[in-house]
Amino acid sequence: MYKNIIFDMGNVLIDFSPMQYVGKLNLNDKAEEEKIFKAAYLNFKSIYMDYGRMTEDEFVDHVVKGIGEKYRDKVRELIVNWHQYLTPIEGMEELVKELKEKGYKIYLLSNAGFNQHDYWEKIPASKYFDGKVVSCDVGEVKPFKEIYEALYKKFDIKPEESFFIDDLIINIFGANRTGMDGYVFTGDVNDLRAELKSRGIL
Repeated sequence: MYKNIIFDMGNVLIDFSPMQYVGKLNLNDKAEEEKIFKAAYLNFKSIYMDYGRMTEDEFVDHVVKGIGEKYRDKVRELIVNWHQYLTPIEGMEELVKELKEKGYKIYLLSNAGFNQHDYWEKIPASKYFDGKVVSCDVGEVKPFKEIYEALYKKFDIKPEESFFIDDLIINIFGANRTGMDGYVFTGDVNDLRAELKSRGIL
């Protein structure tokens, strides 16, 4: 029987659309938009933030070193302040609230950098969560087993009693390998509700 529902953050609780964020910089130059997008979001060192090996400000310095100081403010807006564009997934807050009222423990398991702690409470559904594990804090990332095991240990929960919702199938496979079942969220809360009902969760 399921006792715990675990959620990913990006593209599950909130919309995460990097190219849209770049568009909000009002550069009016497609070449510059593409240059900044590639430097900020397709940079192999961005994973260092998720691992907790680099702060967002340090990553901004790294990106600017590669593309030029004149882009610092724009890059910082994307890396440090992107959450100003934060948009909740429609219907997700209501679903999390319903699960909480039914007695389930609600947890977050997210690959994210340190400033996740600054904007977490801006996500409407966050107020219903019992706790969270963020990759930067444990130095491990999904889909590797260590981050799932960190979740189980921190909250003293059993994987077989937990259900994980993530937008990436590889992360669901990672959960499955540790004994936790899950569902690949495609953006439709009604489909997710139907899946939860089929599992006896709703």
